[in-house]
Amino acid sequence: MYNKILVPLDGSSMAEEAILYALELRRLSGGALTLVHVAPSATAPPARYSMVEAGTWLLRQTQMQQGAERYLEDLAARPEVAAARAEHRVINGEPGPSLVALIEKDAFDVVVMTTRRRAKLARWVLGSTADFVVQHAPVPVLLVRQTRE
Repeated sequence: MYNKILVPLDGSSMAEEAILYALELRRLSGGALTLVHVAPSATAPPARYSMVEAGTWLLRQTQMQQGAERYLEDLAARPEVAAARAEHRVINGEPGPSLVALIEKDAFDVVVMTTRRRAKLARWVLGSTADFVVQHAPVPVLLVRQTRE
């Protein structure tokens, strides 16, 4: 059934609501659970930055990467997640395309993620990672509607 389950997380408690659904799906299917966070890419600062600004930019990107890793380690240490032996990893880039690339590269079978309640105009202007993943992922995507504001 579902051997590899992916749970994208953005650091919010709302996104974490998907973990319970993923744990239940894992229990039913016996699959492996992977928690992932997409951090902004830290490969190169924009060209118009001075050397001092570029150094500050790179330091900030490194701090964000380390913060994301600590966040996932804390989640993986929660008793219910630890019992599932969930893996975790941080990837870099734009959330939607980076997640789809990871899904394809590592052959995940299903994605479980939370979708935020937004007005249609806000969704149109800001876009939606969940919408992107649903439209581009080659696997089923279980969307969990957020219950908290």
